[in-house]
Amino acid sequence: MTTRDGFWNKLWRGTAPLVLWAAHFFFCYLYAAGACRPGHGNMAPWAVLLGVTVLALGAAGWLAWQAWRGSEPPRSLMHMARLGGAILALAAIAWGAMPLLVFGACA
Repeated sequence: MTTRDGFWNKLWRGTAPLVLWAAHFFFCYLYAAGACRPGHGNMAPWAVLLGVTVLALGAAGWLAWQAWRGSEPPRSLMHMARLGGAILALAAIAWGAMPLLVFGACA
């Protein structure tokens, strides 16, 4: 089902960075909780979280670049929502990667 103004497409483009952040946040904290159990090695969980974080930061950076070069007028609400959401997602993903710093405490 589509509309003339592409509502669902615009909605997705405006919220995609925040959905990416939420998926990264959920994965990191769920994985960190499961990986920090006795007898589990430290290197594999750290490498997995580092890889996922690098991929998420790359995807958020790409979304920010797409928003910056977007087809919308520069001061339109859609342009500001896409760019602001992408910048917020970049910061939130970097902050959400904090479990990488505590994996030294896992035994």
